[in-house]
Amino acid sequence: MGVVYDGFMNTKITGYIFLGTGVFIMVFSVVLVILAFTNIIHPTYFSTSSKSAAPATSNTDLNSLNSTGQPNLSALLPSLNIIPPGVLDSALNLSVHFFLMTFIGGFGYKLAMIGVNLIRPIIVKTGDKIYAAQESNQSAQPQSTVNTENQ
Repeated sequence: MGVVYDGFMNTKITGYIFLGTGVFIMVFSVVLVILAFTNIIHPTYFSTSSKSAAPATSNTDLNSLNSTGQPNLSALLPSLNIIPPGVLDSALNLSVHFFLMTFIGGFGYKLAMIGVNLIRPIIVKTGDKIYAAQESNQSAQPQSTVNTENQ
């Protein structure tokens, strides 16, 4: 009884499918990275601007006390924004997008390499004979590699 896969698809056809899919995935990830760095698309993985956008209060009353009777120190300290939240969001999202597309591009590369290995013929060299892999219905026949040049 033969293998079910044997009658379904040839290994070269499967190799070309894997190669095409892998190249498509790599090109797609490169295009997405280029679009993100040229600011055409805006990848959003993290959004810290809604958390850090606190209402600005100019009330610095020293007599403001919280429920425990301690002075409210957050009212005493001015709000310092060294790095604007939008810039931090953008840098974090771009770096996460780049790393994610790097992993996806690596997956496409591995898939394309599997396809290339399926397309190439398998050749076994033993001594002076070369055995090339044939289709499953034919047996491997040795090919002589001895050069018969006239001297």
